[in-house]
Amino acid sequence: MAKTLLYIRSRQLKREVDSLGMYLIIFIVIAAVLSLVSFFQYKNNQQAWFVVAILSIACLAIQYTRKDKQFIYKQLDKPHLQIFLEYLILTLPFSITSLFTKNWFCFPVLVPVLISIPYLKFQFKHKAVFKHLSALIPASDFEWISGIRKQFIPFISFYLVAVAFSWVRILPLFLLWFLTIIISSFYLENEPLHILREGNKPAGKFLLDKIKINIKYILILYSLPVIINAIFVREFLMITLLFIPVQIALVCFAVNLKYSTYKPQTNLLGNNVAFSIVAMLSVMPWFLPIPAILAIVYFYKAKNNLNIYLHD
Repeated sequence: MAKTLLYIRSRQLKREVDSLGMYLIIFIVIAAVLSLVSFFQYKNNQQAWFVVAILSIACLAIQYTRKDKQFIYKQLDKPHLQIFLEYLILTLPFSITSLFTKNWFCFPVLVPVLISIPYLKFQFKHKAVFKHLSALIPASDFEWISGIRKQFIPFISFYLVAVAFSWVRILPLFLLWFLTIIISSFYLENEPLHILREGNKPAGKFLLDKIKINIKYILILYSLPVIINAIFVREFLMITLLFIPVQIALVCFAVNLKYSTYKPQTNLLGNNVAFSIVAMLSVMPWFLPIPAILAIVYFYKAKNNLNIYLHD
């Protein structure tokens, strides 16, 4: 059936809605505000194309990082159509509002882009490189070790290009933002229960230690190119200064999102879409606080979920 993927997503959404409780109100308000803001952005010619670009890039990011491609293309009927419908519904609240403005044509322009994205099956071959990477990164930070080994080519490419062009406007920040998406994909797989319980930590301390580790690595990686960019590109100084805190909030959200739905040795394919939406919002200056807010909300959800496994 051509609606299998949408059915799976609807079931995942229902479970998430049931688990949110009162927090659901926050998401409804955010969605309504986002839709309203997109409407006003479409009234401005330049901002209209900016929104179209953000929506396109967000879907491209999902297509690149999603780990269910092999299942979808091999097991589902009409996989390209199913993925297109998923992206269309995902972007609809932020794209259909253009139809009520002078830039109504932004919607029919976006649709062919979304149609083409499912045909991009690009995926770098995952080869285990740097077998002694644990000499630089502690074995306890296994997500980073495994993630860098699997995503080494895009990881190092985006980073080196960002450093090389640190003095250029916007480009290095965009590359580092995409690197953040790659880093967050490290948290799409759940470790076995015995690894989770190593150290015998309470749920709160376990999560805070994970967050501290990611803050440390983000600061180490991003400080140099961001500082150089702040020196040479003064007109975007405020955005540059806020960039690292926003990326930290995004990765913290990815960590908390993972453990809010943790089940031993399972993949978190549904989380990929949720994170990509939040990552998309972080690019828009009006929604910079959202990753931090959701990181806090999901910290408590993750803590409650981990209590099941850490306090048996």
